[in-house]
Amino acid sequence: MRIAYYPSFRALDHGHSSGLVSIARNVHAAMQAEGHEVFIPLTQSMEWIYLRPWRWPRTLREAWLADKTVKQRKPDCWLTYHSYYRGPDIIGPVLARRHNVPYFILAASYASKYRKRLTTWAGFQLNRRALMQADMVFVNKIRDARNLARILPLEKIAYIHPGIRTQAFPLDPGLRKAMRARLYLEDKRVVVTAAMMRPGVKEDGIAFVIEACADLRKIFPDLHLLIIGDGPGRVRLEEKARRLLPEAHTFTGRIPAPDMAAFYHAGDVFAFPGINESLGMVYLEAQCCGLPVVATSHDGAPEVVADQETGIIVAPFSLPDFAGALSSLLSDTERRARYSLQARERVLMQHDMGSNCRTMFQVMEAICAGRRT
Repeated sequence: MRIAYYPSFRALDHGHSSGLVSIARNVHAAMQAEGHEVFIPLTQSMEWIYLRPWRWPRTLREAWLADKTVKQRKPDCWLTYHSYYRGPDIIGPVLARRHNVPYFILAASYASKYRKRLTTWAGFQLNRRALMQADMVFVNKIRDARNLARILPLEKIAYIHPGIRTQAFPLDPGLRKAMRARLYLEDKRVVVTAAMMRPGVKEDGIAFVIEACADLRKIFPDLHLLIIGDGPGRVRLEEKARRLLPEAHTFTGRIPAPDMAAFYHAGDVFAFPGINESLGMVYLEAQCCGLPVVATSHDGAPEVVADQETGIIVAPFSLPDFAGALSSLLSDTERRARYSLQARERVLMQHDMGSNCRTMFQVMEAICAGRRT
């Protein structure tokens, strides 16, 4: 297929690293790996576009240029990655209809509560308009599928497991030994956590893990917390770690994506509460590298972590429950090893980006073929 691909929320080369950008890039790579011809007709972000009129002239120009590109390249279909109230796809539905090509959305969401708020009403309506026009909406959260079923027929909704490029996260015992030696962690019980250290739930999540590990130092004097990531909240987190985990923590700073697997290998358990975490790609990455996970049930973690099989899911905001789950894994070598193997196996079977996207492409091809006949 020749696919017009539009990551409507953030461009593929956006400097702000996030799970959304990573998934958008991985989908793009998967399309190319399957031999599809892919082009990006525009890069204009739709984030809060309806509240920012000073961006409208540029958006109209981007839409006009995209129209010319689509007319010239003649795609078989249009695929938008991510559309919801905060960043509704405004341009995709118009150009797909104008050029008579199937219109698909991947990772859409729908929540009627946003139609009741003055600041989000327009975004809700624009997103609903895009969803209603789509030939197929692919979702990677079961909750989104249920919500979309309130306005779309079931035959227009397809659930695709969230995924990562599993080949980028191998399981390598030799790498584990090398990384633990490099970081001087050979004789430690290592908890790994990772997030962008921006104010809000990300920064608070790392602070939560620091507090949980501090509580466990009485039981495990050899515990060490490896903290991956960077951002404006790092100074506050470093101060907290110095106070609560003196000599028992390491901040790595920002790690390039290709090197993340090596740092996961240094750990025994991965921990992050995941409050308001849409999906949590770090959970999949860590599990693919053989780390059992401790997370909470607040949002996306249960989609990618199997409780009592590949990790432990606890109630949100409960520090005793979170610390208790960590303690149970750190103290039970056999259970930790079993979860480690099951975690990697489950990611390989259910969450491989290439395999999951291949299923999506087959659905898209069938609809495109039907449109041509």
